[in-house]
Amino acid sequence: MLAVHTSGHVNWSIISKVENYLYDLRLLMTMEQSIDNKIIIIDIDEKSLANEGQWPWPRDKLAQLINRLFDDYQIRSIGFDAVFAEAQANNSLNTLSYLFKKGLFDETQYQNLRLELDHDQRFSEALIARDAVLGIVFKHSIYDQQTNGELPAPLASLEILNEVKNDLYYGTGYAANLAILQQASGFGGFFDYIRDDETLRKVPLIQYYNNQIYPSLAFELARISLNQPAIEFQLSGNQQSTLRSLEFIKLGDYKIPVDQTGSVYVPFRGKQGSFTYISATDVLNQALPIDALSGKIALLGTSASGLLDLRATPVGKSYIGVEVHANIVSAILEQRFKHAPGYRLGIELFSLFILAMLMSFIFPFLQSIGAAVFIISLTSVYCALNLYFWHWQNMIFTLATPLFFIFISGFLHLNYNFFVEQKKKRRLSKVFSQYIPHELVTDFDSNQAEMSLAGENRIMSVLFTDVRNFTNMSEKMTPTELTVLMNEFLTPITHCIHQQQGTIDKYMGDAVMAFWGAPINDEQHASHAISAALNIIIQMDKLTRAFKAKNWPEIKVGIGIASGEMSVGNMGSEFRIAYTVMGDTVNLGSRLEGITKMYGVDIIVSENTKILASEFIYRTVDKVKVKGKDLPVTIFEPLGLFEQLNETTLANLAAYEAALQLYWQSEFAAALEQFETLNSTSPCLLFTIYIERCALYRITPPALPWDGSFTHTSK
Repeated sequence: MLAVHTSGHVNWSIISKVENYLYDLRLLMTMEQSIDNKIIIIDIDEKSLANEGQWPWPRDKLAQLINRLFDDYQIRSIGFDAVFAEAQANNSLNTLSYLFKKGLFDETQYQNLRLELDHDQRFSEALIARDAVLGIVFKHSIYDQQTNGELPAPLASLEILNEVKNDLYYGTGYAANLAILQQASGFGGFFDYIRDDETLRKVPLIQYYNNQIYPSLAFELARISLNQPAIEFQLSGNQQSTLRSLEFIKLGDYKIPVDQTGSVYVPFRGKQGSFTYISATDVLNQALPIDALSGKIALLGTSASGLLDLRATPVGKSYIGVEVHANIVSAILEQRFKHAPGYRLGIELFSLFILAMLMSFIFPFLQSIGAAVFIISLTSVYCALNLYFWHWQNMIFTLATPLFFIFISGFLHLNYNFFVEQKKKRRLSKVFSQYIPHELVTDFDSNQAEMSLAGENRIMSVLFTDVRNFTNMSEKMTPTELTVLMNEFLTPITHCIHQQQGTIDKYMGDAVMAFWGAPINDEQHASHAISAALNIIIQMDKLTRAFKAKNWPEIKVGIGIASGEMSVGNMGSEFRIAYTVMGDTVNLGSRLEGITKMYGVDIIVSENTKILASEFIYRTVDKVKVKGKDLPVTIFEPLGLFEQLNETTLANLAAYEAALQLYWQSEFAAALEQFETLNSTSPCLLFTIYIERCALYRITPPALPWDGSFTHTSK
């Protein structure tokens, strides 16, 4: 789309406005900011109007001004930023004619007096044999084809530019000077501007009317100041080309680059005041040193605000119009024009293609900071190249379109990547939420909570849960019923784990492995693990009642929890990896789950877990040596929070702990008595186990030294 705009098939006003702004910015940055002493402006200023009267001045005063400039101050040439289309109203001539008819004068006296009083004649005589260029104005509306005055001699016939004439500006009518003045001067140039924008940036050097080519005021003034060298029009391409356009106008050895309309970019050398202004009244009154204007090229214009000869330009919003002509004359003599070459379109389209390749094949693979640096670097490089051609090669290439492309392309890429990343993020969150609670995933997404999937050692808690007698249950059910059954009990187990911010490690048939403390740090991992385990037992009790209504088997689970250091991270092979935990603590958790059925309890936790989650009330289960462990570990059953237990339970717990201490002190008879008392009031498998052990050890005491532990030989 930007290429279509660049080629001129469509015009996007926003890009054109930015391009104009960047053109003005480059111009202001690189102007010479100097005064050209070769060209002066004879200024009809406020001082001149006050001393000489309001404009337009009588033609005899203008004749006096011309004579002063050429005879006394020896200027080289002058151009008039004005048109004298009508004869000056002169009541003196009417009076003279009346008196002549009355016979008061003879013919000779009448003619002499008439010549004395005819100001147009005196002005024309002052122009004879002087290098003076009169101004003309062309009209450009088909509704205004009036002509007035006499046109100067044309530069050339339109035939020499016949193949490009459709690109040139042309007049439908004109306002020219009195024949007597134009014939006396012999030179003329238009000073009307044809603009597509409110700000004056380009002016035409030539226009045609009635198949004749006419010069601008500035062009003609420069031409006669150079002693009227030969004029040559150069077109782009060769004669066989079908897309030729005007590219240069040559004045002898001076070459002026123009666009296809014959226009030039106004080469402002600085802000207003880049040329010396001389008050016209000072010239008339000879108030200047006699050699002050010698050999100068002069332009007659006005800076008086009441005469409204002001223009909006890149270097000033109220720029004096005559100084525009002065800038063009100066640039022709100094060969100081910016040029938009005919091959510019090809270079600009090629630049867009290169930028497209860079933005397509490099930018999308960069991260955020790299992408920002890339855009800034690409913009800087392109602007630097553009400024190089502008300042050192005097070539104008568009800047807005490539910058629009870089920023729009970057914006679209970033937004596309954003939405793609968001889509991936949502998909990853959905998958991850199957293992980590959705609340934790949301918290990580929104608050960037600390999270790591890298391998490391951490103090964590691991939980194993398994359904008891699941093999026997599964043998009595169809595959469909078994699938429904597993979903029925695995879903609440998972929900309980997620409620306590746990991470599902894996499902192993009817078993579930979960851990706390990774990938998101959890300082209360042990407490959360126990809370999840207690809630699982409650949910399984509810589920059992629902299963009875379906004639399904009772669900009983055993849960083992261990806390301590373990390795966590992405582990596996080059073909498949999994985010999991490993280590002795993990193995201990698995062993603890396996021995829950031996003690008839639902949950067994390690001593480290009890220490880390001290807010719970525990019942000491045993000192054991599990398979794979040489040192005994004390294991506990969490009963709940203190406020959740009644006084009877707490009393029985105290009695049990006292009996267990007697057992560990090898006082088996006393311990046996207390265990039997407890079992009679609250029978359970755990009491029965210690009753049997005490009875056995009374007869066959354990070998000394005895640490009170029991060795389990199975998982």
